[in-house]
Amino acid sequence: MARLAPEGACVVVVLTVLFLVVLAAVLAGLGALVRYEGPAPDVEPAFARRVAEGLRVLWTVGEVNAQRTRRLLDELHPSSTPAGRKASGMRS
Repeated sequence: MARLAPEGACVVVVLTVLFLVVLAAVLAGLGALVRYEGPAPDVEPAFARRVAEGLRVLWTVGEVNAQRTRRLLDELHPSSTPAGRKASGMRS
């Protein structure tokens, strides 16, 4: 592995910190904009709560998308699911 010069290591650290700050700001903005049904995360301070709400919104969107994708795949290839194999008489 190549060693970075001290200046290069500093740039990497600064870019990593900037990435994390921007990511936290985007998640906090998402958490502030979208109202999620259910209890608010038990996190303090308020900025951390907004970041946690943003993460929860992204997690929920990902779960819904995964369920939709599974449903679409099951419609395309019904014999590839356990229920479809049973209906067609195929072994698992």
